[in-house]
Amino acid sequence: MSEVLLQVEELETHLFTKEGVLKPVNGVSFHVGRGETVGLVGESGCGKTMTALSIMGLVPNPPGRIVGGAIRLDGEDLLQLDDRTLRTRRSVHMGMIFQDASTALNPTMRVGDQISETMQRHLGMSRGEAALHATEILDRVGIPAAEQRLDDYPHQFSGGMRQRVMIAIAICCNPDLLIADEPTTALDVTIQAQLLDLVLELKEDVGKSVLWITHDLGVVAELCDRVMVMYAGQVVEEATVEELFLRPRHPYTAGLLDSMPTLEERRQESLKTIEGMPPNMARMPSGCAFHPRCEYASERCVEEAPALERSGGDGLVACWHPLYIEG
Repeated sequence: MSEVLLQVEELETHLFTKEGVLKPVNGVSFHVGRGETVGLVGESGCGKTMTALSIMGLVPNPPGRIVGGAIRLDGEDLLQLDDRTLRTRRSVHMGMIFQDASTALNPTMRVGDQISETMQRHLGMSRGEAALHATEILDRVGIPAAEQRLDDYPHQFSGGMRQRVMIAIAICCNPDLLIADEPTTALDVTIQAQLLDLVLELKEDVGKSVLWITHDLGVVAELCDRVMVMYAGQVVEEATVEELFLRPRHPYTAGLLDSMPTLEERRQESLKTIEGMPPNMARMPSGCAFHPRCEYASERCVEEAPALERSGGDGLVACWHPLYIEG
Protein backbone atom coordinates (compact mmCIF):
# COMPACT_ATOMS: atom_id res chain seq x y z
CA MET A 1 0.00 0.00 0.00
CA SER A 2 1.35 3.43 -0.98
CA GLU A 3 1.78 6.25 1.51
CA VAL A 4 -1.51 8.07 2.11
CA LEU A 5 -1.62 11.60 0.70
CA LEU A 6 -5.31 12.44 1.15
CA GLN A 7 -7.43 11.03 3.98
CA VAL A 8 -11.13 11.91 4.16
CA GLU A 9 -12.79 10.85 7.41
CA GLU A 10 -16.57 10.82 8.02
CA LEU A 11 -17.05 13.95 5.92
CA GLU A 12 -20.43 15.67 6.33
CA THR A 13 -21.44 18.49 3.98
CA HIS A 14 -24.99 19.83 4.35
CA LEU A 15 -27.10 22.22 2.32
CA PHE A 16 -29.47 24.37 4.37
CA THR A 17 -32.48 25.05 2.11
CA LYS A 18 -36.16 25.94 2.37
CA GLU A 19 -36.97 22.25 1.86
CA GLY A 20 -34.87 21.36 4.87
CA VAL A 21 -31.33 20.16 5.49
CA LEU A 22 -29.97 18.16 2.55
CA LYS A 23 -26.98 15.85 2.99
CA PRO A 24 -25.18 15.45 -0.35
CA VAL A 25 -22.07 14.23 1.50
CA ASN A 26 -23.18 12.03 4.37
CA GLY A 27 -20.34 10.38 6.29
CA VAL A 28 -17.92 9.82 3.40
CA SER A 29 -14.53 8.23 4.17
CA PHE A 30 -11.74 7.25 1.77
CA HIS A 31 -8.06 7.79 1.04
CA VAL A 32 -5.81 8.47 -1.95
CA GLY A 33 -2.23 7.22 -1.87
CA ARG A 34 0.79 8.98 -3.35
CA GLY A 35 1.01 8.29 -7.07
CA GLU A 36 -2.38 6.57 -7.04
CA THR A 37 -5.36 7.29 -9.30
CA VAL A 38 -8.69 6.75 -7.56
CA GLY A 39 -12.04 6.87 -9.35
CA LEU A 40 -15.21 8.24 -7.75
CA VAL A 41 -18.27 7.06 -9.70
CA GLY A 42 -22.05 7.19 -9.49
CA GLU A 43 -25.15 8.68 -11.06
CA SER A 44 -25.69 12.43 -11.28
CA GLY A 45 -26.71 13.87 -7.92
CA CYS A 46 -25.00 11.21 -5.80
CA GLY A 47 -22.59 13.69 -4.18
CA LYS A 48 -19.41 13.27 -6.25
CA THR A 49 -18.88 16.92 -7.13
CA MET A 50 -19.86 18.15 -3.66
CA THR A 51 -17.24 15.79 -2.21
CA ALA A 52 -14.61 17.33 -4.49
CA LEU A 53 -15.70 20.88 -3.65
CA SER A 54 -15.52 20.01 0.05
CA ILE A 55 -11.94 18.80 -0.31
CA MET A 56 -10.98 21.98 -2.18
CA GLY A 57 -12.78 24.25 0.31
CA LEU A 58 -15.08 25.55 -2.41
CA VAL A 59 -18.51 24.60 -1.05
CA PRO A 60 -20.86 27.52 -1.85
CA ASN A 61 -21.97 29.16 1.41
CA PRO A 62 -24.87 29.76 1.58
CA PRO A 63 -26.43 27.24 1.35
CA GLY A 64 -23.64 24.72 1.91
CA ARG A 65 -21.43 24.08 4.92
CA ILE A 66 -19.09 21.32 6.06
CA VAL A 67 -20.47 20.30 9.45
CA GLY A 68 -18.34 17.32 10.40
CA GLY A 69 -15.41 15.05 9.66
CA ALA A 70 -11.81 15.69 8.65
CA ILE A 71 -9.91 16.21 5.39
CA ARG A 72 -6.22 15.50 5.89
CA LEU A 73 -3.72 16.37 3.17
CA ASP A 74 -0.31 14.96 4.00
CA GLY A 75 -1.45 14.71 7.62
CA GLU A 76 -2.73 18.30 7.91
CA ASP A 77 -6.47 18.77 8.54
CA LEU A 78 -7.64 21.31 5.95
CA LEU A 79 -10.82 22.02 7.89
CA GLN A 80 -8.78 23.54 10.72
CA LEU A 81 -6.99 26.09 8.51
CA ASP A 82 -7.87 29.77 8.15
CA ASP A 83 -9.05 30.99 4.73
CA ARG A 84 -5.71 32.49 3.70
CA THR A 85 -3.72 29.35 4.49
CA LEU A 86 -6.34 27.17 2.82
CA ARG A 87 -6.12 29.24 -0.39
CA THR A 88 -2.38 28.54 -0.49
CA ARG A 89 -2.86 24.81 0.13
CA ARG A 90 -5.59 24.73 -2.51
CA SER A 91 -3.35 26.31 -5.15
CA VAL A 92 0.06 24.88 -4.33
CA HIS A 93 -0.73 21.37 -3.06
CA MET A 94 -4.05 20.65 -4.82
CA GLY A 95 -5.34 21.43 -8.28
CA MET A 96 -8.83 20.94 -9.71
CA ILE A 97 -9.98 20.45 -13.29
CA PHE A 98 -13.61 21.52 -13.48
CA GLN A 99 -16.24 19.90 -15.66
CA ASP A 100 -17.06 22.91 -17.84
CA ALA A 101 -14.06 25.02 -18.78
CA SER A 102 -16.27 27.59 -20.53
CA THR A 103 -17.79 28.58 -17.18
CA ALA A 104 -14.73 27.93 -14.99
CA LEU A 105 -12.42 30.22 -16.98
CA ASN A 106 -12.75 34.00 -16.67
CA PRO A 107 -13.97 35.23 -20.09
CA THR A 108 -12.57 38.75 -19.50
CA MET A 109 -8.98 37.67 -18.75
CA ARG A 110 -6.31 36.49 -21.15
CA VAL A 111 -5.40 32.85 -20.72
CA GLY A 112 -1.79 33.68 -19.89
CA ASP A 113 -2.87 35.98 -17.06
CA GLN A 114 -5.16 33.31 -15.62
CA ILE A 115 -2.27 30.85 -15.44
CA SER A 116 0.31 33.40 -14.25
CA GLU A 117 -1.86 34.89 -11.50
CA THR A 118 -1.69 31.79 -9.31
CA MET A 119 2.09 31.45 -9.67
CA GLN A 120 2.68 35.11 -8.87
CA ARG A 121 0.46 35.02 -5.81
CA HIS A 122 1.46 31.70 -4.30
CA LEU A 123 4.96 30.97 -5.63
CA GLY A 124 6.28 34.55 -5.50
CA MET A 125 7.21 34.64 -9.19
CA SER A 126 7.68 37.91 -11.02
CA ARG A 127 5.37 38.71 -13.93
CA GLY A 128 8.07 37.76 -16.45
CA GLU A 129 8.94 34.50 -14.68
CA ALA A 130 5.27 33.53 -14.47
CA ALA A 131 4.69 34.29 -18.15
CA LEU A 132 7.68 32.14 -19.14
CA HIS A 133 6.47 29.27 -16.96
CA ALA A 134 2.91 29.63 -18.31
CA THR A 135 4.29 29.23 -21.85
CA GLU A 136 6.10 26.05 -20.82
CA ILE A 137 2.96 24.63 -19.20
CA LEU A 138 0.73 25.41 -22.20
CA ASP A 139 3.25 23.67 -24.43
CA ARG A 140 3.34 20.73 -22.03
CA VAL A 141 -0.42 20.24 -22.18
CA GLY A 142 -0.34 20.21 -25.96
CA ILE A 143 -1.39 23.70 -27.06
CA PRO A 144 0.41 24.69 -30.29
CA ALA A 145 2.17 28.06 -30.53
CA ALA A 146 1.92 28.37 -26.75
CA GLU A 147 3.71 31.72 -26.48
CA GLN A 148 1.32 33.38 -28.95
CA ARG A 149 -1.77 31.86 -27.30
CA LEU A 150 -0.98 33.47 -23.93
CA ASP A 151 -2.66 36.67 -25.10
CA ASP A 152 -5.82 34.93 -26.34
CA TYR A 153 -9.11 34.85 -24.45
CA PRO A 154 -10.98 31.62 -23.57
CA HIS A 155 -13.56 32.10 -26.35
CA GLN A 156 -10.74 31.90 -28.91
CA PHE A 157 -10.06 28.28 -27.94
CA SER A 158 -12.01 25.16 -28.89
CA GLY A 159 -13.70 23.09 -26.16
CA GLY A 160 -10.85 20.58 -26.00
CA MET A 161 -8.23 23.34 -25.90
CA ARG A 162 -10.11 25.12 -23.10
CA GLN A 163 -9.93 21.91 -21.07
CA ARG A 164 -6.19 21.82 -21.71
CA VAL A 165 -5.98 25.38 -20.38
CA MET A 166 -7.89 24.22 -17.29
CA ILE A 167 -5.35 21.42 -16.80
CA ALA A 168 -2.53 23.96 -17.21
CA ILE A 169 -4.03 26.14 -14.46
CA ALA A 170 -4.51 23.10 -12.20
CA ILE A 171 -0.89 21.93 -12.51
CA CYS A 172 0.91 25.28 -12.75
CA CYS A 173 2.08 25.14 -9.11
CA ASN A 174 2.97 21.43 -9.42
CA PRO A 175 0.39 20.19 -6.85
CA ASP A 176 0.64 16.78 -5.20
CA LEU A 177 -3.07 16.04 -5.77
CA LEU A 178 -5.07 16.59 -8.93
CA ILE A 179 -8.88 16.44 -8.70
CA ALA A 180 -10.67 16.01 -12.04
CA ASP A 181 -14.45 16.54 -11.96
CA GLU A 182 -15.79 14.85 -15.12
CA PRO A 183 -13.45 16.93 -17.32
CA THR A 184 -14.24 15.00 -20.53
CA THR A 185 -18.05 14.86 -20.28
CA ALA A 186 -18.83 17.60 -22.83
CA LEU A 187 -16.14 16.58 -25.33
CA ASP A 188 -16.21 14.22 -28.31
CA VAL A 189 -14.58 10.81 -27.91
CA THR A 190 -11.41 11.72 -29.83
CA ILE A 191 -10.69 14.72 -27.60
CA GLN A 192 -11.61 12.64 -24.53
CA ALA A 193 -8.97 10.08 -25.48
CA GLN A 194 -6.35 12.79 -25.97
CA LEU A 195 -7.04 14.33 -22.55
CA LEU A 196 -6.96 10.92 -20.84
CA ASP A 197 -3.57 10.25 -22.44
CA LEU A 198 -2.39 13.66 -21.22
CA VAL A 199 -3.44 12.96 -17.61
CA LEU A 200 -1.76 9.53 -17.72
CA GLU A 201 1.41 11.15 -19.05
CA LEU A 202 1.40 13.79 -16.30
CA LYS A 203 0.86 11.13 -13.66
CA GLU A 204 3.72 8.95 -14.92
CA ASP A 205 6.14 11.87 -15.38
CA VAL A 206 5.77 13.52 -11.98
CA GLY A 207 3.96 10.89 -9.89
CA LYS A 208 0.87 12.95 -9.12
CA SER A 209 -2.06 11.52 -7.19
CA VAL A 210 -5.36 11.82 -9.03
CA LEU A 211 -8.97 11.74 -7.82
CA TRP A 212 -10.99 11.19 -11.01
CA ILE A 213 -14.73 11.88 -10.73
CA THR A 214 -16.87 10.38 -13.47
CA HIS A 215 -19.97 8.40 -14.40
CA ASP A 216 -18.06 6.68 -17.24
CA LEU A 217 -16.89 3.25 -16.11
CA GLY A 218 -14.94 2.84 -19.34
CA VAL A 219 -12.71 5.76 -18.30
CA VAL A 220 -12.32 4.19 -14.85
CA ALA A 221 -11.15 0.90 -16.36
CA GLU A 222 -8.47 2.68 -18.39
CA LEU A 223 -7.26 5.24 -15.88
CA CYS A 224 -7.79 4.21 -12.26
CA ASP A 225 -6.10 1.90 -9.76
CA ARG A 226 -8.98 1.82 -7.29
CA VAL A 227 -12.67 2.79 -7.43
CA MET A 228 -15.25 4.14 -4.99
CA VAL A 229 -18.95 3.95 -5.86
CA MET A 230 -21.21 6.66 -4.39
CA TYR A 231 -24.96 6.61 -3.95
CA ALA A 232 -27.13 9.21 -2.18
CA GLY A 233 -24.19 10.94 -0.52
CA GLN A 234 -22.42 7.81 0.72
CA VAL A 235 -19.71 5.44 -0.50
CA VAL A 236 -21.42 2.06 -0.98
CA GLU A 237 -18.49 0.12 -2.42
CA GLU A 238 -14.72 0.41 -2.72
CA ALA A 239 -12.45 -2.00 -4.60
CA THR A 240 -9.57 -2.26 -7.03
CA VAL A 241 -10.56 -1.78 -10.67
CA GLU A 242 -10.07 -5.46 -11.46
CA GLU A 243 -12.09 -6.64 -8.47
CA LEU A 244 -14.90 -4.18 -9.11
CA PHE A 245 -15.36 -5.23 -12.72
CA LEU A 246 -15.02 -8.97 -12.06
CA ARG A 247 -16.80 -9.24 -8.70
CA PRO A 248 -19.08 -6.27 -7.95
CA ARG A 249 -20.40 -6.63 -4.40
CA HIS A 250 -23.13 -4.00 -4.24
CA PRO A 251 -26.31 -4.44 -6.34
CA TYR A 252 -26.01 -0.80 -7.40
CA THR A 253 -22.49 -1.38 -8.75
CA ALA A 254 -23.68 -4.49 -10.59
CA GLY A 255 -26.50 -2.44 -12.10
CA LEU A 256 -24.07 0.21 -13.34
CA LEU A 257 -21.88 -2.44 -14.95
CA ASP A 258 -24.86 -4.22 -16.54
CA SER A 259 -25.97 -0.96 -18.15
CA MET A 260 -22.67 -0.63 -20.06
CA PRO A 261 -22.60 -1.61 -23.76
CA THR A 262 -19.97 -4.15 -24.79
CA LEU A 263 -18.12 -4.87 -28.03
CA GLU A 264 -17.41 -8.48 -27.11
CA GLU A 265 -20.78 -9.89 -28.09
CA ARG A 266 -23.81 -8.91 -30.12
CA ARG A 267 -26.68 -8.12 -27.78
CA GLN A 268 -30.08 -9.53 -28.64
CA GLU A 269 -31.80 -7.55 -25.90
CA SER A 270 -31.80 -3.96 -24.71
CA LEU A 271 -29.25 -2.90 -22.11
CA LYS A 272 -30.36 -3.42 -18.53
CA THR A 273 -31.41 -0.41 -16.50
CA ILE A 274 -31.64 0.30 -12.79
CA GLU A 275 -35.33 0.79 -12.14
CA GLY A 276 -36.50 3.95 -10.40
CA MET A 277 -34.67 7.19 -9.68
CA PRO A 278 -32.07 8.31 -7.13
CA PRO A 279 -33.76 9.48 -3.92
CA ASN A 280 -34.76 13.07 -3.28
CA MET A 281 -32.23 14.38 -0.75
CA ALA A 282 -35.04 16.19 1.07
CA ARG A 283 -37.01 12.95 1.54
CA MET A 284 -34.49 10.17 2.01
CA PRO A 285 -35.84 6.63 2.46
CA SER A 286 -35.29 4.81 5.74
CA GLY A 287 -32.59 2.18 6.08
CA CYS A 288 -30.44 1.58 3.00
CA ALA A 289 -30.98 4.45 0.56
CA PHE A 290 -30.85 2.03 -2.39
CA HIS A 291 -33.54 -0.36 -1.12
CA PRO A 292 -36.47 1.14 -3.15
CA ARG A 293 -34.57 0.24 -6.36
CA CYS A 294 -32.95 -3.02 -5.23
CA GLU A 295 -34.24 -6.43 -6.26
CA TYR A 296 -32.54 -8.04 -3.25
CA ALA A 297 -34.01 -5.70 -0.62
CA SER A 298 -35.34 -7.28 2.57
CA GLU A 299 -37.11 -5.93 5.64
CA ARG A 300 -33.72 -5.35 7.28
CA CYS A 301 -32.71 -3.11 4.33
CA VAL A 302 -35.82 -0.98 4.90
CA GLU A 303 -35.23 -0.61 8.61
CA GLU A 304 -31.45 -0.43 9.06
CA ALA A 305 -28.67 1.28 7.08
CA PRO A 306 -25.62 -0.96 6.49
CA ALA A 307 -22.11 0.24 7.32
CA LEU A 308 -19.22 0.18 4.85
CA GLU A 309 -17.37 -3.02 5.80
CA ARG A 310 -14.81 -5.38 4.33
CA SER A 311 -16.29 -8.08 2.14
CA GLY A 312 -13.76 -10.49 0.68
CA GLY A 313 -10.34 -9.49 -0.64
CA ASP A 314 -9.50 -5.85 -0.06
CA GLY A 315 -12.94 -4.55 -1.04
CA LEU A 316 -15.47 -2.70 1.11
CA VAL A 317 -19.25 -2.74 0.67
CA ALA A 318 -22.26 -1.24 2.45
CA CYS A 319 -24.93 -3.88 1.86
CA TRP A 320 -26.87 -6.48 3.88
CA HIS A 321 -26.94 -8.81 0.86
CA PRO A 322 -23.60 -8.37 -0.97
CA LEU A 323 -23.18 -10.14 -4.27
CA TYR A 324 -20.43 -12.62 -5.11
CA ILE A 325 -20.27 -12.65 -8.88
CA GLU A 326 -17.49 -14.68 -10.45
CA GLY A 327 -15.70 -13.03 -13.35
